[in-house]
Amino acid sequence: MLTTDLLLSPFGATAPEMVEAARVADASGYGGVWTEDHFSGSMIDRPWSHEPFTVLGAIAESTSSIRVGPLVVNVANRHPARIASAAGTLQSLSAGRAVLGIGAGAAPGALYAGEYEAIGVDLGDLDARRRRLVEAIEVVKLAWAGPVDHDGEFFPVRGLHSVVPDVPRPPIIVGANSAETALLGARHADGVNVVRGADWEDVVREVVDVSADRALELSVYDVIDLDHPLGGDPEPMLELGVDRRVLGVPHPYPLAPLDEIATRLASI
Repeated sequence: MLTTDLLLSPFGATAPEMVEAARVADASGYGGVWTEDHFSGSMIDRPWSHEPFTVLGAIAESTSSIRVGPLVVNVANRHPARIASAAGTLQSLSAGRAVLGIGAGAAPGALYAGEYEAIGVDLGDLDARRRRLVEAIEVVKLAWAGPVDHDGEFFPVRGLHSVVPDVPRPPIIVGANSAETALLGARHADGVNVVRGADWEDVVREVVDVSADRALELSVYDVIDLDHPLGGDPEPMLELGVDRRVLGVPHPYPLAPLDEIATRLASI
């Protein structure tokens, strides 16, 4: 069975609009609601963005059944200890419905790279970004295991403890634009979200092969198609054994069509 989630774009929406869209998703039977980790709308000529954990906390308090999480937190500008603290808070607010999407950060020269260049963050080359991602995942896990002493290349930690509340660690989902990053996620995280690009099917097959001996949540991100009765054709994902599809929803959110799509999905 393929579960459908929604990713609400934070660009140009008000926070109450995001919460209302999440309420509709919850009532309509979607599996989860995600949002992105950006702090400037200027990269895509929008007036603002929203801090993800703040709005996700409001969404968690306003819903009862959907999973909630960022897709994805950018480890280029968030220390994993702070990520763990925020994720633990969201897990507590949502009564165990939180999911932690995490990613390596934009590549230099990519669309969103200017966001980090504006605040003096060195994104690093591809290899460095992937090493930083793996280390961040490790530190997040250590925060749930107890006191953290970590000799790291990017995130050295000494004597850190009492970071997260007494709640289960949310599943860690790595967002991936490439096979290499997806395979890192398959080895180090609880799940992988693959962006539906030109070679997404090959990437999914590689992840399935690598994770054959362990439980791994596999999802695919795609932009919602409001001209399709199901928001896009789910059949290719079903054939590949994908667990969830995450449909990106731009603002303004089409609430009535979203509800209609959910009704059709429930009938198949």
